[in-house]
Amino acid sequence: MEAAKIAYKMAGIENPVKQIDVAEVYNPFTYHELTFYECFGFCGKGEAVKLVKEGFFHKDGTLPVTPSGGVLCTNPIGATGLQRIAEAALQVMGKAEKRQIPKAETTFAHAMGGSYQLNSVFILSSKK
Repeated sequence: MEAAKIAYKMAGIENPVKQIDVAEVYNPFTYHELTFYECFGFCGKGEAVKLVKEGFFHKDGTLPVTPSGGVLCTNPIGATGLQRIAEAALQVMGKAEKRQIPKAETTFAHAMGGSYQLNSVFILSSKK
């Protein structure tokens, strides 16, 4: 996905799995989230389902994704994209409470609109 490639380049991210501590992905439907894992370079094409089953994206996995529960669990209509960014910011500030991923210094936030037409990707970091 072009938005992720641009964000990675701007943030100096060469390997998202190794350089991102937690990701908040826009997930209005479960299949979207699986597709996005592959589009964002979190895994290879066709690997998302296997890695989910193995716990790769779980809260205590290699790359925790959407510890907030995402759109499927916390959907304020009209602000779902902003909530992904806010949740990513809470992670780098260490203020995500029960959702906090330990030592989250670099986070990924994704928002989408339309039928995949509008995508925004943000990389937030507490590193200087």
